[in-house]
Amino acid sequence: MASDLTKNEFWLKKMTARFHAMNSKKDGVLTKADFDILIENIIKFGKLNDAQAERCRKQMATLLPLFGDETFKITQEGFNDAAAKSSEGNYLVLLGNQNFDIIDTDADGIISYNEWVVYFESIGIDVKHARPCFDALNTNKDGKLTRSEFLDATVNFVRSTDESHPSRFLFGLI
Repeated sequence: MASDLTKNEFWLKKMTARFHAMNSKKDGVLTKADFDILIENIIKFGKLNDAQAERCRKQMATLLPLFGDETFKITQEGFNDAAAKSSEGNYLVLLGNQNFDIIDTDADGIISYNEWVVYFESIGIDVKHARPCFDALNTNKDGKLTRSEFLDATVNFVRSTDESHPSRFLFGLI
């Protein structure tokens, strides 16, 4: 299954969008510095208090080891290969849970629309796309993203080649 993903044009388009959103320095290589910038952006755009900021930094500290040691450098090609390999097993659920906890800045167990806007700002996606993406991922239409909805989107963003699946909106309009 993993090797089939890297041959699918739509899947590659999704991975490119994800890579560019994560590559805060916009230098074509993911490093720890990109994630440090992401967290500082969430703190700044979300206007987090000291306790919330510390919680986000701790969440990121638990996420980073999933990418290797602190000297990791990942190119788009390496990212695509790793994403394809991660499509099997429980890695994506772990990653999704960590990301959910980072985006849920007030730790109330849901991602509000305002938290979603902060997330988009933090990864450099035009916030005018936040509402349609949020609404697409909010499959039960209750106005908030549950952990279950977010995990479904995270897992299927990587595993699915279905262009109609709502997970396509996890990193903006694709």
